[in-house]
Amino acid sequence: TNKQCIFERKVDGERVLVAINADDQPYTAHFDAGCGLAVDLITGNTHDFGGGSQLPPYSAQFWKMER
Repeated sequence: TNKQCIFERKVDGERVLVAINADDQPYTAHFDAGCGLAVDLITGNTHDFGGGSQLPPYSAQFWKMER
C-alpha cells in the first residue's frame, strides 16, 4: 500500500501542496512541484524542492507555492 500522498489545492491564483507520510520511516519525495521554492505554512521557513523533499515519519507538510 502507499504510505505517502501529495496533493495540491489551488484557489484565486494561490497553490498549496500537502505532503503526508504515514510510514514509520522518513521518505524523500521526488516530484515536479512546478516551482523551485515554497513557504512552509507551519514553520514559516522556505522550502526548496531541489533534490527532493524530505518527509519525516508520520508527518504532514503544508507548502504555499511561490508565484
